[in-house]
Amino acid sequence: MEVLSSVLKVIPFAFVAVGFSQPLTDQFQKYKDDVAANPTSSGAHFRLGEAYQAQRNFQSAANEFRESLNGDLMPKWTEVWAHINLGKIFDITGQCSRAVNEYNMALRAKDDAFGAQVEVEDYLNAKIIRPFTRLPDAEDEGALPVSVHRSGVISPIMLVKTEPEYSEAARLAGLEGTVVLKAVVAEDGSAKQIRVIRPLGLGLDDNAVEAVSTWRFTPGRFQAHPAPVEIDLGVDFFLGSRESRWHMVGVAFHPSEGVSAPVFAHVEYPAGAGVARSAIDDARLVNVMGRFAAVRLTFDVDESGVPIHFRVERASEAIWGIEAIAVVEKWRFKPGERSGMPFSVPATIDMIWGERKLTESPLKILEALTGSDAQVPPDNMCRSTTTTQRF
Repeated sequence: MEVLSSVLKVIPFAFVAVGFSQPLTDQFQKYKDDVAANPTSSGAHFRLGEAYQAQRNFQSAANEFRESLNGDLMPKWTEVWAHINLGKIFDITGQCSRAVNEYNMALRAKDDAFGAQVEVEDYLNAKIIRPFTRLPDAEDEGALPVSVHRSGVISPIMLVKTEPEYSEAARLAGLEGTVVLKAVVAEDGSAKQIRVIRPLGLGLDDNAVEAVSTWRFTPGRFQAHPAPVEIDLGVDFFLGSRESRWHMVGVAFHPSEGVSAPVFAHVEYPAGAGVARSAIDDARLVNVMGRFAAVRLTFDVDESGVPIHFRVERASEAIWGIEAIAVVEKWRFKPGERSGMPFSVPATIDMIWGERKLTESPLKILEALTGSDAQVPPDNMCRSTTTTQRF
């Protein structure tokens, strides 16, 4: 039976902190054979591009995505996703203007297959780059959720909800936020085909999927008959009452090939107001208005596990960038490694300041990062100033 789409919970903003899905090495030769058999097939070139991406062969991947755009553009979604994947490649290789151009072309394609426009909007508005995500194979597409909007659809209603478990890594780091998922509520009320759309990282994404797999709903209905219905779900991870007003709500590491990501070793959030005397008036204003201050920082975790080379990417007000650096510079990490040797790794974190206890998803709160008053530095469309290989 066709899978219908209905939004149970719409969430506008999130951050990324995980990597590419399972490699495609077992099908690599098949994709090469498909391209040789049909050189104009956009689908075949796209699959080969994904396979090269999995190998981090970005030059060959980019070539295949360009060939996909020059082909028959079937399936239709290959156009928008080829532009998005080219944008991702240009971003991580430091070619900022070319990355923005590809995302703009994806925007003009007006195709939202598999959540394409969410990725486009987040990148152009807030510099969020999603990890490479393998799209479903052609033979599987009919069984996966599709974006269709029809009258007569009755959304499922949640009956049983179990809370997700916090991962130890996320608890140590103090990471809070929302994992956004898509799932299909089957006719028996169970959640199937659960996919992470907006990850949080540090083990919380897997815990969110595990929790949702146990949830139960009333079945959705279409034209008065039970039907599988696709829904969006937000799984919140909050740490409850805290002594600090600072919250980390997003983290991403950007290690080079063959280098492991750093691991949080010592994280300390200041108690009380947690800001310098020079920022007290700003803090009082934020508090009186019942709002949150928001900051995005990039920095390097050096070979000793010390955060250095801070840069304020965005902030609701400039002073909050200074205050956030004062907090994070005291943190320590187990550094990234390659072959047992420590390596410096770029990192990005998102922080908010406000109430000690989060009672709602920070996704709305973080809209301050894209507001007209946000402080945006020049050349803001690449995630760090690290020099990387170009092609």
